[in-house]
Order: sequence, then structure tokens, then C-alpha cells
Amino acid sequence: MSVRLIMIALLLALPCGEALAQEAIGTVSRVQGEASGILGGTTLPLTPNGSVFLNEVLSTGEAARLEVTFTDSTRLTLGENAKLTLGTYVFNPVASRRTIKFALVGAARFVSGKLSKWMLSRVSLTTPVANVGIRGTDFFAGPIDNQALGVLLLEGSVSVSNAAGQRLLSRPGQGTNIAAPGAAPGPVTIWPQAKVDRALAGVAFQ
Repeated sequence: MSVRLIMIALLLALPCGEALAQEAIGTVSRVQGEASGILGGTTLPLTPNGSVFLNEVLSTGEAARLEVTFTDSTRLTLGENAKLTLGTYVFNPVASRRTIKFALVGAARFVSGKLSKWMLSRVSLTTPVANVGIRGTDFFAGPIDNQALGVLLLEGSVSVSNAAGQRLLSRPGQGTNIAAPGAAPGPVTIWPQAKVDRALAGVAFQ
């Protein structure tokens, strides 16, 4: 048994009053470089085929990548120096319901599981400058070209909103930028291929 699994087993054995309730919600499907998870106040390395848990905070290091596949087959890839907090995850295929609320700092690519097309889903990704509301989709979100946040739609649709405004991306290739914290999402445009390439390179495995 790995050190990570031993530590998780110990955390799960603690009384509820002494540790956060933990629930495995996905698996590390790929990792490049250094990646770790903070669980119950303990930082442990992330390795392929290891579980990730509700309330865990996943982090990547310099030039690192991390791909997690969740139980509904959703895949999320983190770029370097990123952080993802697994705040809410409910997947009930019997009741055809799914709720995901994660918080992101840095760059990520989100690809919804196939089942999402037939489910009642409430899925969102919160960043420091905006909330991204997600419908069965594939998109990039993260800082790009000196902007605080760029969101690029590859499939499906997403809304990008904050207190200053909202934009809807509904066609593949559309993107919006937020220049700085507090600024409204900018106009929806078709991103040039060079910018698309830069965005996807930031979350691609080498």
C-alpha cells in the first residue's frame, strides 16, 4: 500500500469531529511532474491510479500537468502551478442528477462525461475573477496573454459571469477574456488559431 493510501486510511479512521468527511470522487488518470493533494490538513503526492476525495485541494508544480477522471467520466486537466478545490460533487445516475462545484486557480481544461447529456446537471467552476457555468461541454479556462482569465469553448456551451457582467459562449471556437479582477467579461469573439494553440498548450501533456 502506498504512503498516500495509508495516510488516507488513517484520516478516514478518525472520528467525524476530528477530520473532514472524505469521499472518493475520482482517480488520477495522468500526471506529469509534481502534483499533490491536501486532505484533512495533510499534503500527499498524487500518483497515477490514486483516488481523489471530496474537499481535497489538488495542486501542480512548475511545468506539471494533472488529469483527473471523475466517477461520471468527466475529465479535468490542470496546467502548471494550478490549484483545484473539490468542493461539491454529487453524481447519481439512478436519479439522473449531477452537481459539481469546483474552485480553480490557474489553467484547466474541462471535458464533461458522456452521461451529462442525459442528466439534470448543475456544474460550475469558480475562478478568482468569474464563475463559469457549464453544460455538457469541453472548454479551457485560465490566465492567458496577460489577461486575468480567458475562457475558450471547444464544445457545448458555457456562461462566464461576475458582478460586472455575463457572457454566453455557444459556438465552438468562441472565447471571452477578463482583463483584471473586477472587470466584466469582454466581447465574445472567435479566437485566432494561434491563441487557441497557446491556451491548449498550457494544459497539454508533453
